[in-house]
Amino acid sequence: MADQWQDMDEGEIEAALTSSFGGMWRSWVSEKAPFKRAAAQFTEGKDGRLVMSGLLVLDDAITTDRLKSVPVRALENSWNLTKSEAAREEIRGLPKLERAGRTPEAFAQLVAEHYKAWAAIVPHPVAAMAADAGVKPPTVHGWVREARLRGFLPPASRGKG
Repeated sequence: MADQWQDMDEGEIEAALTSSFGGMWRSWVSEKAPFKRAAAQFTEGKDGRLVMSGLLVLDDAITTDRLKSVPVRALENSWNLTKSEAAREEIRGLPKLERAGRTPEAFAQLVAEHYKAWAAIVPHPVAAMAADAGVKPPTVHGWVREARLRGFLPPASRGKG
């Protein structure tokens, strides 16, 4: 079966995998890739970010060390950044993240909107929000906590996902 993949270009591999397994498949073409041919499947996670949900690797030998060297987080970030221009436009369209003139309820809702938009494109939305708003991350953590308490964001999950 591996022989059929060797003669296909990246687009054909992506189309065949999508047809067979569904989801969004992208070839991994890089001189730094640990395998001759590789493709990763991405699906949308609960937070709107693309997460790796499948991996096809073809090579002469697949070892544990080579599998461990697959940069899952970097691949996810890369594909999330490719879809990020539309998300960045959405963020630019949101009202500026500041309390002035807003009720606590309205501000918490605005924080939630910003958080969801940033979470779709970056792994650390609080840091991005802080940089964008010109405040320190602990300040934004407080805002996000308040938005969660008011029900505008789901409860936080523990640990790294």
